Amino acid sequence: MLLSKLRKVMGWVVVLVMLAGVTPLFAQTGGLTGVCKGDKGELLVGYPVIIERQEVKGIYKTKTNKKGEYVYIGLALGNYKITLQDPSGRQLFFVTTRVGMGDLTEQDFDLAKERVLAQEDRAKQIAANPELARQVQEQEKAQKQTASLKQLFDQGQALMDEKKYVEAAAMFDQALPLAKDKNVPVVLGKLAESYQKAGQYDKALEHYLKAIQIKPEDAPFHNNLGNVYAEMGKATEAAAEFQKAAELDPAQASRFYFNYGAVMYNTGKMDEAAGAFKKATEIDANFADAYYWLGLALMGKATMNAEGKVTAPPGTSETLETYLKLDPNGKNAASAQAMLQTVQGQIQIQYKAEKKKKK
Repeated sequence: MLLSKLRKVMGWVVVLVMLAGVTPLFAQTGGLTGVCKGDKGELLVGYPVIIERQEVKGIYKTKTNKKGEYVYIGLALGNYKITLQDPSGRQLFFVTTRVGMGDLTEQDFDLAKERVLAQEDRAKQIAANPELARQVQEQEKAQKQTASLKQLFDQGQALMDEKKYVEAAAMFDQALPLAKDKNVPVVLGKLAESYQKAGQYDKALEHYLKAIQIKPEDAPFHNNLGNVYAEMGKATEAAAEFQKAAELDPAQASRFYFNYGAVMYNTGKMDEAAGAFKKATEIDANFADAYYWLGLALMGKATMNAEGKVTAPPGTSETLETYLKLDPNGKNAASAQAMLQTVQGQIQIQYKAEKKKKK
C-alpha cells in the first residue's frame, strides 16, 4: 500500500543518515497523508487539499488519488491548517495539526463522522446555554413559518392561474400574517391583485396602498393602483399613479404612459391622452397599440368644416400609417384604415405585410 511504502522509505532515510553521520536537509522535514471520505462514506477522488503553514506563510496544494488518498512530503516542521475542498474549490472541512519529523503525519477527512460530531457538539452547546437554546427554537419556528407561507402562497397562485380570484384572495389573506420583512409587500401585492381581479376594488385599493407604504419605490404597485383607480372611475388619482410608475421605472415607462393615456382618453381629455400616447411611442418605437390610440386621440381633436371635410391635427396620418406598418393585420387595422381614409379623403389604403424574399 502507498502509505506503508512511504513509511518504509522514510525509515531507510533515517538509517542512512545515522550511518553517514550527517544531517541532510530532508531529515528536518516531515509530511502529511490521509484518506478522504464523503457524507455517505464514499472515497473522494480528485478533491483539492490545501495545506497552509501557520507560523510562516506558505501554501501547498495537492489532490486525492483514485483511492481517496493524499500525500505531501517535504514540509517544514510546524503547525498547519489542512483544508479539503470539492472540485469546484468550495471548502468542505478544515483541521489544524502539527507536522513532526519522521513518519508522515496522518490526517484523515471523514465528512460523515465530522457531521455527527458537529451535531453532538452543537447539542451539548445548546443544552449548556439557555440563550442559544432560545435562538435555536426561534430559528426552527421561523423555518416552519416560512414553509407554511410558501405553501399558502403557492396555493394562492395556483388559484389565480385557474381564475378563482375570490378563493385566491382567501389563501393570500391566510399567508399575510406569516409574512416577514421583504415578503410582506409581496403578499400584499398578490392579495390586492386577487381582489382587483375579483372586482372588489375597495379591498384592492386598501392592500395596494399598504404595499406602497412599505415599498414606495415599486413601480408595478403604482401602476396596478392606477388601474384600480381607473376601474373605480377616479381618473385624476389613476393618472397620478401611472405617472409615478413611469418616473420610478423608465425602462417600462411606455406601458405606464399607455395606461395613463387610456384613462385620459376615456375621460375625454384628448390633449393629455395624445401627450401620454406620444411619450409611449417615443420610449418604444415598436409599440403598435400606442400608435393606434395616439391616432384615436388625435382624431378626437379633429374638426369638420361646413362642407364635411375633416381636418385632423398634424401627424395624424403618419401615426396611423406607422401603426399599420407595425401591425397590418391587427385587430385595429380596419379601424385605422378607415380613419386614415377619412383624414386623407382618399380611397381606403390597403396595407399588407411585406413578404420575405426567398434566398
